[in-house]
Amino acid sequence: MAFEYNFPLFSILLVMASALVMPLFKNYKIARNLHIAVVAAVGVFSLALMMRFMKTGGTFTYMMGHYPAPWGNELRFGLFESMMAALFSVVMLLAVIAGQGRIELEVKPSRKSLYYSLLNMLLASMLALIYTNDIFTAYVFIEINTIAACAIVLAKDSGESLLATLRYLVMSLLGSGLFLISVAIIYSITGHLLFSSLQTAIVKLGGNESYRIPLMMAGVLMTFGLCVKSAVFPFHTWLADAHSSTTTASSSILSGLVVKSYIILLVKIYYRVLGVQTVESTGLFQVIFVLGILGMMFGSFNALKEKESKRMIAYSSVAQIGYIFMGLGLGNVIGLSAAFFHLIAHAFTKPLLFLAESGLSDAAGHSRLNADLTGAGYKNRIAGISYVVGAFSMVGIPLFAGFTAKWYMAGAAFQMPSKTLPALIALAISTCLNAMYYLPVVLTIYKRNPGEAANQARQCRSRLSPM
Repeated sequence: MAFEYNFPLFSILLVMASALVMPLFKNYKIARNLHIAVVAAVGVFSLALMMRFMKTGGTFTYMMGHYPAPWGNELRFGLFESMMAALFSVVMLLAVIAGQGRIELEVKPSRKSLYYSLLNMLLASMLALIYTNDIFTAYVFIEINTIAACAIVLAKDSGESLLATLRYLVMSLLGSGLFLISVAIIYSITGHLLFSSLQTAIVKLGGNESYRIPLMMAGVLMTFGLCVKSAVFPFHTWLADAHSSTTTASSSILSGLVVKSYIILLVKIYYRVLGVQTVESTGLFQVIFVLGILGMMFGSFNALKEKESKRMIAYSSVAQIGYIFMGLGLGNVIGLSAAFFHLIAHAFTKPLLFLAESGLSDAAGHSRLNADLTGAGYKNRIAGISYVVGAFSMVGIPLFAGFTAKWYMAGAAFQMPSKTLPALIALAISTCLNAMYYLPVVLTIYKRNPGEAANQARQCRSRLSPM
């Protein structure tokens, strides 16, 4: 066994062990530096594992301890898993470093060590969801993810963040409960928890009519549970409040990473547990296709109505998650590839937008969308350029990542004649709506304030006038 195959286990254990130590430090800067070092180490481990699989290909199943299936626990990973782990660690590292200013201002000093500990627990849970080959272990880390995610929303310690956290917690527990019920149904039918054993058992039971309805119910409950966790329309009502009421680093991680970890788990369950034939026979591809299109439309409509910039970006996430689910719902390889390309693009772009919005709001002194942000791009040039890059990607301007993802989705739609027309119409309408709420902000942040422009003109004339 190559030594790199130990890295997934090392990564999860390292992150969890450091999370237990961080609250003990009275000086939060030690906890912060430890968090950054650990996340960077996980990124290095993940990149090394990714390079290994780029050379060798295939996948590897890592048995935990000395107990094989069906009693033991396993991790399974290949190029896909190592790439996702590298993505998550890099994005979290950048979000925390870039969001340090708001963390310093908005999180109480007595809670900062605990805040970094919670970020570590969040990363550990997401890594486990990426690597696990056991459905009950996935449920355990879903709960850890829920607790840590709700806690980092509450880190800002305001009345608004408390209400948002309670709403987030209720919806998250609903999703977790549905997932647990589906796990119980599947286990009662098959007697297995490991993905590979479950898939073998489900294939054998596929021809038995008496198990068709229980399997269908398990798939439906699992799908809707993870849809709630992923904030897919119409289960998105908690997202805008949670993302807009917390600190910028938390918003970036929640939008860019947390909801993506549930999408990754859903894809693993579809392709490694239920199997493509079972998913198709139960109509789940059609369900998530419709939910994806509705999310693209209603997420954009809500974003278009928003007057507060952070909430607008949050509702935009609902639309972008809709793109991912529409790609998955196409049910073909190109659609799956397009969905994950969009997932990667969104994982980088949405934290960029949240962080840029924070810089622009600080420069302008508020976060309203109308004339209040006028000229903010000139006051904070890095934030202005970052916002333009993120906005152009979300709209789908050519040469930006969002355009490539939408292009692939359109190509995938042509491979599914029954879904071609609705997919293309949804892409066109949603792209126009994206442009309607992002491009005016871009124009606003680079629009000169009339008084400031007149003052600059007077200064220019005074410099040009003869002595």
